[in-house]
Amino acid sequence: MIRAVLEGICFHLRWLLEYESAKIKTSDTIRFVGGGALSPVTCQMLADITGRVIETIDNPQDAGAAGAALLIALGMKLIASPEAAAEMIPVRAVYYPDPANKAVYERNYQVFCRLYKSNARNFKALNDVGGGDVKTH
Repeated sequence: MIRAVLEGICFHLRWLLEYESAKIKTSDTIRFVGGGALSPVTCQMLADITGRVIETIDNPQDAGAAGAALLIALGMKLIASPEAAAEMIPVRAVYYPDPANKAVYERNYQVFCRLYKSNARNFKALNDVGGGDVKTH
């Protein structure tokens, strides 16, 4: 059950990345941070589902605080450049998409997209704060 939830999250991230990439150029490599980046299983799943290289850092759950500190240091000219700041947060692990998993995840992603579209009316009803009645037929 937990794996299914994580796959759903990764499918949603892929969906967002595809729409974003249609508008602007995005990186082929994703720096994955937050609590989910602590799990090698989740990192590999994200690489397999998105087809992108996933990088993690030490203490990924603290990336927001580290980024804020680096911005302050850049603003105060304690660090010479954004490139110098980037060198202060090295990559800890890299995950590459596994071609052996591509076919299964591609099929499941297509189903995920179809389910989302076919459930759009239901999602709208769930998000309707007015409390309108949901018709079942």
